[in-house]
Amino acid sequence: MQASVSLHALRSVLTFSVLVVLAGCTFKPGYLTGENTDVPNRWRVEEIATARLSDDQREVFERRGAPTYIRFFREVETRKPVYAWIYANQDGPVDLVWFIDGQRVDAIAVDRDPSAFSSTTRRRARIALLSATGAAIVPVIVLLAN
Repeated sequence: MQASVSLHALRSVLTFSVLVVLAGCTFKPGYLTGENTDVPNRWRVEEIATARLSDDQREVFERRGAPTYIRFFREVETRKPVYAWIYANQDGPVDLVWFIDGQRVDAIAVDRDPSAFSSTTRRRARIALLSATGAAIVPVIVLLAN
């Protein structure tokens, strides 16, 4: 009886953890109602909840209106989330307004890779994962060969 209760509790905790991880993998801002586009991490704006905007975002929204699209990037150096409000006019040029943590920034280097880890960290993780996999497989092959 005790084992089945703990097994059920373990399953519940694992299911909850997977759901939290999946919910955390979305990059869509909370103030946005919109649909995905063909471009990764870009949404066509349908509605913006102004109550959830920062002061800088609200100022831009009140002055320029809703953007055509919102796109997610990462800052190159710090890997902080960056949102670009894209104003695409059919007759004029495309205009971008950049936000980090709700604060407007003018010049920023961004990376389209949504990972919170730098390329060096991702490369080191891949090498470590491959090494660990090799270290686990070699003893199994040796044991099975005997």
